[in-house]
Amino acid sequence: MLLFSSALAKHKLTFTRLSDCMEYLPLAAKWAEDEWGYIRNKGVEYREGVMHALSHDLYIGTYAGQPVAMFALLEHELPSSRELMYVYVDKEYRGLGFGKQIIEEAKRLTAMAGSDLILLDTLKPSLNRLYEK
Repeated sequence: MLLFSSALAKHKLTFTRLSDCMEYLPLAAKWAEDEWGYIRNKGVEYREGVMHALSHDLYIGTYAGQPVAMFALLEHELPSSRELMYVYVDKEYRGLGFGKQIIEEAKRLTAMAGSDLILLDTLKPSLNRLYEK
């Protein structure tokens, strides 16, 4: 059975490589530091350097012209695989299906790259259900 709601159609993300919208670099670094900074505790300047280095593989999701999400899809040492990292949705926009859209976009990009496996480690086991789908 298929379910369609016009309300769901309104919440569509548009994804752009960070390298094509570098004005979002400080925001991406802030999101990463706010969410995962406790791991290394090196500060937002450090994160800006990391995000800049990943800018070709890091995607910003915008909704209604506003940046609200990001993820990185990196080459991995295993053949025909990609690693999904930095999956983030702004707290004010959670619960709108953006996480699922990130996963779908990561799958699409992985297939376009000729890979058939996405690797992901999460520090929040409560998110495993989202990633298992």
